[in-house]
Formats: sequence, C-alpha cells, structure tokens
Amino acid sequence: MKERLVTLGLAVAALFLCYALFLPKPPPENPAATRPLSTDTGAAGYLAAWRWLQAVHIPAISLRDRFDHLSGGKVQRRTGNVLLTTLPHKLPVRPEEASRLDEWVERGNSMVIAAALDDTPAWALEGDGRLASDVGRLSRLKFETTETQEAADKDLSTAQKLKSALKTFSESRDIAIEPRGAHPLMAGVHSLKLSSDLPASRWLATPMDSSGVLQVAQVADGGNAVIWIRRQGHGQVIVLGVAGLFSNRELGSADNAKLLANVVGWSLEPGGAVIFDDAHQGAVDYYDAKAFYKDPRLHSTLWWLVLLWFVFVLGIQRFRSLPHRQTADVTAFVSSSGDFFASALTPPTAGARLLANFFNSLHRRLGTREDGSPVWDWLSSQAAVSRDDVRELQELQTRIQSGRRFDLPRLQNLLSRLQGKIV
Repeated sequence: MKERLVTLGLAVAALFLCYALFLPKPPPENPAATRPLSTDTGAAGYLAAWRWLQAVHIPAISLRDRFDHLSGGKVQRRTGNVLLTTLPHKLPVRPEEASRLDEWVERGNSMVIAAALDDTPAWALEGDGRLASDVGRLSRLKFETTETQEAADKDLSTAQKLKSALKTFSESRDIAIEPRGAHPLMAGVHSLKLSSDLPASRWLATPMDSSGVLQVAQVADGGNAVIWIRRQGHGQVIVLGVAGLFSNRELGSADNAKLLANVVGWSLEPGGAVIFDDAHQGAVDYYDAKAFYKDPRLHSTLWWLVLLWFVFVLGIQRFRSLPHRQTADVTAFVSSSGDFFASALTPPTAGARLLANFFNSLHRRLGTREDGSPVWDWLSSQAAVSRDDVRELQELQTRIQSGRRFDLPRLQNLLSRLQGKIV
C-alpha cells in the first residue's frame, strides 16, 4: 500500500510539472461577451449588417485569413472593395500584412476602421493596451486623449489629473454623434447613437504624414471629432472612433443604418464586395495554436489519457519486492567458466594454446619474437628447473602435436609449476 501511495504522489507531481512547463495557459474569456464577427448573433456581432447586405444583393465576404490574402481567393475584384475591420484585434496584425494592406488600399479600395476609442465594449478589454498604436498604424493617424492634450497645454497638478480621470469614469455611457458639415458620407444622417458598456476617453487625431484628414462627425454638443476620412493613394480610409456603431445592438439606433448604407454606396464599386475582417477577431481557417489548446475536445482527450494512465500505474502493474542479494560464489563462477570452455574447446586445442601462452611468456622475458615456438635450450639451462619437468613437458608437447591422448590437468599443473620456478 505504501508503494502505491508513493507512486500516486510521484505521478501527480510529474503531471503537474508537465502542465507547468509545456502546456500554454490561454487567458480565460468571458462567454457572455460576444465579438464583432459577421456570424455572431450577440450584441457586438455584425450578423444584422451581413443579412442586410445579402437582402439588397451586395456581395459580402467573411475574411478568415490575414490581410495578405485580400488579393485573390474570394475577393475577385482588385479595386472598389470595402473592408470593415474592428479594433482592438484579438489576433494582432503582423508588419508584413500591414504593408500588404496599405498596398491594397492605395490600389483603389476602401477600409473602414471601427476602433473602440470613444466607446468601450466588454469584448474590447482584451488588447486595449495596444489599441491606439494599432489604429494609428492602420490609419496613419496619431491618436492622443483629450486628457493628454490638456495636460500638455496646462501644467495640471496631480489632484487635477485625478479629478479629470474620475470625471471621465463618471460620464454617461450613452454616446450621441452628429455630422460636422456637409459630406456625401453624412447625407441623410442627422444623428448617430450607441451605448458603451464601460466608460471611455475622448481622442484627438492628427495625420502622421503630409496628407490631410477630413473630420465629418463629432460627439454631440460640440465635442471632439469621432469620424475621420483620409485619402490613401487611389483609395481611402474611414476611421470610426467607436466600435459598436454597426453592431447588432446599435445598427437600428438613430441613423446608424443610414451611415452604413452611405459608406457602402459611396465606397463600393460595381463588382466589388464588402469584406468583414473576421480573422483578426479569432475566426480563422488556418492553424491557430491558441484555438487548438482551447478546444474542449483536446482537454477531454487529455483527461481520459491521464485517467487510463493512473489505472495502469496503480491498478494493473504489480509491485514486486527487491530480491534478496546474495554474495557471489567465486568458485562456482570459475567452475561454470571452466565447464563452458571445456564444452567449446577440444583437449588438443586447449593444450596447444596453453603451451603457446607459456612459451610466449618466455619470449617476452627474453625479448624475442612471440611466435609460440619452444625455447628448450634456455629452459634446460635454468638451475631452478629440473630436467625431469623439461622432459615431461616435451613428451606432452609431442602427444599434443601427434593428436594422441594426454592429461590436460597434468599439463596445466606442470606449466604453473614451471612458471613459478622461473619467476
């Protein structure tokens, strides 16, 4: 029982170590927070806009790959298309695909960027830290909050900055937007409305290059601009400072649907398509490692494997005690080795090898060539060696060479005795 408990503890420790070192831990997601996807039926989804486009026979495409796949695939026309992307992205835009996106817009396409700047939907909390930089890279506009601008214009104290921040969080979550001057994009649009799940800051936009930027709408009652248009090559970029304007929850509010119709009618050319950027919100057709590790089927499979492994380790495998260690018997080992060699070698072969080894030891002593040849003269001249032993050794050698019977143990004893006398 003790061995099984020790094995169980070691198995649990091994599994914990494997989980801590090798398995990624994706951050938990709020299941109630929907995302701006063309297939999402929740409050933040774009399914209502998708169905409206289909109802009026406008081609709509769900882009489930990176921006470098805009040219080709489902997008048949090279110009006159409209891309709708919503930020913050769940999957960040890579530098190489951002460059391809710039080329795609400059060729004569339009990009609508709905960025959660002046509103904060629940789903937008993920990736909020890189929001301003990502929007600036795609739109080539520099964004800074009105609080930052005020702090730059005035030397505000810490107490004043804290008061301004608390005021921002105490503001109403309802956002009203009104046109700023006449523009085809705002034709028939008198007001736009949406609600923010959480408080948000107010933002100012300035171009990063020499190109101008047109401000066509602002927060009601003389607030900051919230919709910008900037030409880029033969195309254009429309930046919405709010992310939820065309969502399922807000599309029917005020003139939001009219603004979407104006965007499509003003930017889309015959044969073009409205493209929803679903890929950067997590809906991709290519391999996504994070999605793979979040798949519940993978977790179920791993738990079943762990369960079967525990059953094998603790239930099927027998625990055997260590055998009693005994002292090795040297005599038995020598006897077994002798029996092995005796069964593998004939007596003449063994005798010839014994003689060769003996004479080679004498050659080594004399410094001559070790070829196993007898050195009878030298052996007979040794005072410690009796002539009877030399004659007996010569007789045994003759018997071995002629193939006659001889006493192998006697030969071994004689050689051992001679070796002891010579040394």
